[in-house]
Amino acid sequence: MALAVPEEVPWKRLSAKAPLAALVPLSATVGRMLMGALLPTYFAGERGLPVVLWVIVLSIAVLLLAAGLYEVATTSYRVMGAQLEIRSGIFTRTSRFIEAARVQNTEVLQPFVSKLLGLVEVKVETASGGKADGHLRGLAPEDAQALIHALQAVRGEGTATVLLPGEAAPEERVLSEAHLGGLLLYGATALGLGVIAVVMGALHEITETFHKLLLPWMEAHWEAVAVAAPGMGWLAAMVAALAGLFSLWLVSGARAVLQFHGFRLVDTGTHLRAVGGLLTRRQVTVRRARIQQVVLDEPFLRRTLGFGSLEVETAGVRTGRESADRAELLVPVVPTARMPELLREFVPELPDAMPFQRAHPKALLRARIRAVGLSVLVAAPATWFWGAGGAMAWLLLPAQLLGAWFDWRFQGWLITEALVVVRQGFWRRRTTVVQRSRIQSVRARQGPLERGYGIGHVRIDVAGSHVILPGVGWEEAQSLIDVLPARRPARRSSPVRLPG
Repeated sequence: MALAVPEEVPWKRLSAKAPLAALVPLSATVGRMLMGALLPTYFAGERGLPVVLWVIVLSIAVLLLAAGLYEVATTSYRVMGAQLEIRSGIFTRTSRFIEAARVQNTEVLQPFVSKLLGLVEVKVETASGGKADGHLRGLAPEDAQALIHALQAVRGEGTATVLLPGEAAPEERVLSEAHLGGLLLYGATALGLGVIAVVMGALHEITETFHKLLLPWMEAHWEAVAVAAPGMGWLAAMVAALAGLFSLWLVSGARAVLQFHGFRLVDTGTHLRAVGGLLTRRQVTVRRARIQQVVLDEPFLRRTLGFGSLEVETAGVRTGRESADRAELLVPVVPTARMPELLREFVPELPDAMPFQRAHPKALLRARIRAVGLSVLVAAPATWFWGAGGAMAWLLLPAQLLGAWFDWRFQGWLITEALVVVRQGFWRRRTTVVQRSRIQSVRARQGPLERGYGIGHVRIDVAGSHVILPGVGWEEAQSLIDVLPARRPARRSSPVRLPG
């Protein structure tokens, strides 16, 4: 009897305008790759680079850009059986097969250029923990909706409503929104390395202008200015410091507005959908059943202002340098009064009262020893090189000791039948809620200093992330290895008989 051959599903191509929509992001990617090739221009000075080298660099850039546009123009996809198939290329063909049942979430983006062309992008993510497994640039809105509907049907989720960024359904329940004032506060209290780099570049340009234009005039008239106003130097330094701090806040606030403008988190029943962004509208859809970890981030300054942030992660988390890259769904502004309510939207099993177990008392001694060591490493060289002025760095010692006590005082952990809740830090307080059914592994670790005090740490690993319990006794740490993973029902299988 011949086997039934499944009906062949035709391949679908991207929109004809897809290469045009991909031109800007591909150009930016190629530009970042070639930045290293332009470093010799700094050392060449006024002579510049040889023409031959410029020709080579530009040729490589054009070839890389053409290859990227060629891949977009030749990309096709289809949902065949239980798989999403994506292929691209003509001479060298690349094929990807993604199991629809393994899809953790889908992300719909609409960059500014795509919005002008009436197109969207779709990212399909699994539990690989890296970049999106399937990234389709330049889809027509109706094709994007049909693709997501097909994936939902294969996973047995029915045909839930699929909305594009900027659309809303009247039956949806809004869980959280972010307004302009809250986003500016969020940005002003989240000074990342990227923001500091941008501001330092701007200050470098301002410094160059100062040396070329203002410094000669000040040198010529400095004596008259100093006699008229003796405190002018300190005043100028204070104004410069305040201007730099204001620039940091301004750039960081602008980044937050660009990323989260119009943010809305809605509940669709089986899914949670977050949408926001000014120039690039981003919509992330996460299945409730796939949530493995929720992190409540409450730095001291944000707690003082009465808000925090929530990060929601599933097994398909994308690792990155910042929390916005790591978390699949980030709620930027959550008022302190609404935190318990919103946490239970993500984790219904969260108890009303959480009696945290305190960190081991000897963990405080370990933290104090580390604080003293850090202070000595900073203050001793400062005193050696700068004398009395550098001796001011010894004031770091009491500050470090006080900070170590605060951090130890507010650490805690709690284990329920379904969850592990860990609270860490005072200045940067983070409360992590982990589903015990999602735990991949548990490890107990004991360093040389911890071994002398009989304490240790317990590390809990989930797919793409981990959390560390505060210091506990070593015997308790070893017992938690068997207690923490949720027990799964054992599968009965027939015994395997070996030959002979």
